[in-house]
Amino acid sequence: MSKIKNNEMQIGKAGEYLVCADLCRKGLIAFPSEQGLPYDVVIDVDGKLLKCQVKTTEQPRIIPQRNKETKAYIFNIKRNGKNGISRYTEKDVDVFALVTLDTMSVGYLVANDMPDTINIRVDSLRGTYYDEKGLEDYKLVIEKYKTEKNKSKIARELGIANATVWRMLEDGYKPYITGARYFSEFLRDRRWFECL
Repeated sequence: MSKIKNNEMQIGKAGEYLVCADLCRKGLIAFPSEQGLPYDVVIDVDGKLLKCQVKTTEQPRIIPQRNKETKAYIFNIKRNGKNGISRYTEKDVDVFALVTLDTMSVGYLVANDMPDTINIRVDSLRGTYYDEKGLEDYKLVIEKYKTEKNKSKIARELGIANATVWRMLEDGYKPYITGARYFSEFLRDRRWFECL
């Protein structure tokens, strides 16, 4: 087996064991499944068995298709197998566990709520994402405009493009907010317990 594949397998196994430990700490019974099944961990809740698929990432990666470098945890949720050609069905998985090895954290989501791919923001990068910076810039422009009516001067003083300042001060302008979530929010999300 090549070093790369062995590393990917080790990363996956580390995630599975971390999920088992996390679930046991939460008072549930959890154990790794057999190889070749469409799920990685079995959760025993008072005799009811739930199938849990573990998706693990070592660290944040650069989000593709962005002009500016942006990092996030990227999980390909519904793809199954070596090349991700086949897809999980509702019969295959009850819960997805998303693991970040750099922070040793696990978040859970009900399978039927999941998109194909999910990008989750990195807590340590809070405030640096494009929409967050835009919102902060907007607040600064509005505050500055209360005392300084020269839009070009505001742009220079704040280091924001002149056209951006003019656009922000137009009637009806609303800052762009994505509603993207941080990994810590997934750690607090308890909706996955609904399937217990």
